[in-house]
Amino acid sequence: MTQKKSSYVILAIIATTSLMLFSHNVASYAQTSSDNSAKSSIDAGISAIKSGDNEGAKKNLYEAEVALEGNPNSVGAEKHVEAALKALKDGDTKGVVFHAEEAKKGLP
Repeated sequence: MTQKKSSYVILAIIATTSLMLFSHNVASYAQTSSDNSAKSSIDAGISAIKSGDNEGAKKNLYEAEVALEGNPNSVGAEKHVEAALKALKDGDTKGVVFHAEEAKKGLP
């Protein structure tokens, strides 16, 4: 292999490695960002339900659910948010708070 070809191979390896590291960091940031967004929405939902604002709770819990969708590390949290929304629909405020708190515990 000539020196010129060796240089191209080394540059290709460096470029590939850089892209892999960059894409991993972007994915990690996006996941952390969505987890923080979900936590904020869950907290807002809990506050809303405790103050009697069912519509506000519903809106915030739906936002949390959207933020958690597609994140394999947050499946348990997403299930609890879904359970909280069902409890809200059923008029079970204690159930809403319980499942919302459990959802927060399930966040990475």
